[in-house]
Amino acid sequence: MTNTKHHNPPIKYRPDIDGLRAIAIFLVIIFHAFPKFLRGGFIGVDIFFVISGYLITAIILKGLSRENFSLLEFYSRRIKRIFPALIVVLSFCLIAGWYVLLAGEYEILGKHIAAGSIYMSNFVLQSEAGYFDKEAELKPLLHLWSLAVEEQFYLFFPLLLILSHRLRINALGVIIIGFAISFALNVSQITDKPSEVFFYPQSRIWELLVGSAVAYITLQTHLLKIRTQKSANFLSILGLVFILFAWVYLDNKKIYFPYYWALLPTLGAACLILAGEKAWFNQNILAGKVAVFLGLISYPLYLWHWVLLSFIHITEVEKPKPFLKIALLIFSLFLAWLTYFLIEKNIRFQKEKFVSTGLFTILLVIGLSGYIVHIKKGYQNRFNIKEIWSEGELGTEVYRNSGLISQKTCVDKYKSIIEGDLLDEKLPEYEFCLLQNIDLAPTALLLGDSHANHLYSGLETNTDLTGGNLLNLGRGGCTAFGDLQFQEEKCQDFVNRALEMAISNASIKTVILTNRTFKQKEKDISYLKKMMGLQQSTEEKFYIEIRDGMKNTLRRLLDVNKKIFFILDTPKLNFLPEQCIMRPWRLSGELIKYPCAILRSEVDRAQKKYLEVITGVLKEFPEVRVFDPLPAFCDENYCWAIKDGKMLYRDNEHLSAVGSIYLGEYFKQ
Repeated sequence: MTNTKHHNPPIKYRPDIDGLRAIAIFLVIIFHAFPKFLRGGFIGVDIFFVISGYLITAIILKGLSRENFSLLEFYSRRIKRIFPALIVVLSFCLIAGWYVLLAGEYEILGKHIAAGSIYMSNFVLQSEAGYFDKEAELKPLLHLWSLAVEEQFYLFFPLLLILSHRLRINALGVIIIGFAISFALNVSQITDKPSEVFFYPQSRIWELLVGSAVAYITLQTHLLKIRTQKSANFLSILGLVFILFAWVYLDNKKIYFPYYWALLPTLGAACLILAGEKAWFNQNILAGKVAVFLGLISYPLYLWHWVLLSFIHITEVEKPKPFLKIALLIFSLFLAWLTYFLIEKNIRFQKEKFVSTGLFTILLVIGLSGYIVHIKKGYQNRFNIKEIWSEGELGTEVYRNSGLISQKTCVDKYKSIIEGDLLDEKLPEYEFCLLQNIDLAPTALLLGDSHANHLYSGLETNTDLTGGNLLNLGRGGCTAFGDLQFQEEKCQDFVNRALEMAISNASIKTVILTNRTFKQKEKDISYLKKMMGLQQSTEEKFYIEIRDGMKNTLRRLLDVNKKIFFILDTPKLNFLPEQCIMRPWRLSGELIKYPCAILRSEVDRAQKKYLEVITGVLKEFPEVRVFDPLPAFCDENYCWAIKDGKMLYRDNEHLSAVGSIYLGEYFKQ
């Protein structure tokens, strides 16, 4: 293996594999641009994993079989293949972000540039949120997680194959054992650690190892002697069916992934590669000029398309129209073509040793620049715009207490309450479980839906109200009253268990209840009609059940001498708070909403029935203390999204961290 001539001989080029890349990138960009259209497009990444595993393993095994594999040459080729396009795209993000992003946005981008430059994006992104989180579109470098997984695979897998070769251990056995371990981690941990399983290499490398197994089989020609034209055609069609079925059937909002589901696209890709380049579909479709062209530029296209889509999502007031998205995809095709033919292709085949070193150095410099942007808080004084919105005010992270324990630890402590479907939900974090001090018993319980969650930051410091250790079990979509017949079973079971815990737990002296303005949902109507056999409107029945459930809940809590505080709902905006922000750049121009407020009359009208029901019940329970947020947000004419130079909302109905604290201070008065 010390021979310096003809290191790592290239494997035979197969145009149909570039065609398979074209299928993968097509699925990915359609999913990213139009996520509601056949939601399974995310499987394109899994196809890329199989292709990468196949190509890399084939190169390594071929070199090892000839006793001339060079690890240094292997990594040098990887650098020249992957780094040029990444350097271009990260440089673009660094420069474009300077001119178009606000400080908080640029600060986060800087962190992601730093992580992307050292291929650690998957770990950083996992710590923030899940891939399918609604805020994913606001992260221009979110898609680098998959490149990080591949690079982490490239670091250790060649070493493993070299070791097995020297010890004369069959490579296929190593591949199978690695597959079994990784797949077992994927399946066994998916319910408890869904985001970790999605992002972490140990639970994803089995997909690359599927490609590795295919590489081993294709290099062992005696294993393919039984392959006839008919069997090749059958394999290719079977692979296509697997992929198409996964694309059409899988819905990222309803399933765990990768789990068993990822077998569909990975085995589909494996079948297409095993079918060989002479299979009819491979030869006539995958090896066609259009498919091969898309496959050749698939890597820079993967990098460019999401960056452009994400920047537009960040800067525009409204969600991009389909026409704009299509235009961006066409432009990303053009940029990918330029990147491949002018940069990637010219650098990839350079033989000078300094090329790899130079690329490595440049990428590190870009990563360091991103890190500096991050620690400099996005350079807040770049523009003549007075940025009055602090970090996180327009984000989903609203819990800013430095002493806050991890939400997962809270879940572990209260598994007896948070069980069943709620515990198993495919969530990046359990946002409905927060406790100030895990070592102490809770003194107060905050219960409700997401409108309970957004109050936590403002209530946690109000020790007169909470007793000093507030437990938040607010869960999005779950009404905080017991035994509501129309409520989803998993929500109602959760609320019932939380109330039972509050009743039986002597340390909990106070219960804080809240809910968004009640609005009858279509599923509620369907349920009530089914249960009661009603043909007419069920609105009155719906509110009767709310009244009865609220009365029963308050009565049970008061019977065991709990203090009860009921917080009425905050105003809901009819616009997004982003519309009030003056940005350095917008494609649609600067359209600032003024005033940054909703008419008080609209809020009163929207809350009329809700207040009628709630206040009607509360009149029967004078022991319950009521807090009304409206005076804090509204004057006679308007309810404001910005007050005292502070952005109070993070979306059209949830408070920002600053808004929550603002309301909490108001309640102390």
